[in-house]
Amino acid sequence: MRTEPLLAEADALLARGRAHNAELLLAPFVGREPENVGAWHRMARARLALDDLTGALLAAQAAWHFDPYDVESLFWLSHARSRLADHAEAIAAAAAACREDPGNPRLHNRLAEAQLAAGLPTDAAEGLRCVADLAGYDADLQVTYGLALFAIGRPLSAREAVGRALAIDFGHAGARAALKAFEKAMNSAIDAASLALAADEFAESLRVHPGRTARRRTGAGRDALGHVARVALVWFLAALAGVGTLEASGLLVAPSGLYLSLLCAAGTAGCVSALARPAT
Repeated sequence: MRTEPLLAEADALLARGRAHNAELLLAPFVGREPENVGAWHRMARARLALDDLTGALLAAQAAWHFDPYDVESLFWLSHARSRLADHAEAIAAAAAACREDPGNPRLHNRLAEAQLAAGLPTDAAEGLRCVADLAGYDADLQVTYGLALFAIGRPLSAREAVGRALAIDFGHAGARAALKAFEKAMNSAIDAASLALAADEFAESLRVHPGRTARRRTGAGRDALGHVARVALVWFLAALAGVGTLEASGLLVAPSGLYLSLLCAAGTAGCVSALARPAT
């Protein structure tokens, strides 16, 4: 099997929000070619989208094992560690990625996100201070910089950073969400003391605490149920057609109840498939 088309299909599925389908596509592939680092990267991304944090960490560790200096492997390793509240490891992996490719704003953004998740907004803001000027084209980084600035009590500078993100991408969802969060936080700020308190509370809202990251994979479970139902539907319809063909050729005399049972089973599988259809 050629690697490039499969990875491109996984990228397309992930871009459309079909993380479960991407995971199903990649699972047998990484089983056959466990040394394929790019496939493990996509598997980590898919599992993060599905809130399978332990699985995402295993995928990121597999990629890192085969290429411990690859910045993409370090990026996803840091991302998974942050979501699991392993903050020291997350920061270390992101910092290692920045050392490998110091001119990559995406890596500096990941480091700042890891620092915010760890409750270190001052480190995040200081780390992005110079990078934000050099990467004026990166909307994601500008939003993260704005979050860090607000968390250290600089709301005006935070708005300016988020404003730059909107100038780059007017529809940037993260930037718009940040502005709404700023407005909510500022409702209680009437003086310097209340502003400091609002900033502290905002910084706390950005932290990832142990025990608050693992959520039930209800979406993934629903997708899996739909997949099983679709497979069952195909088999029931094939059995129904097979019985009909054998009876028409005189090779089998089927009881009438068999047709009814197969039809009911196929109908049930079809209903479950429709109700549990994955989101597009």
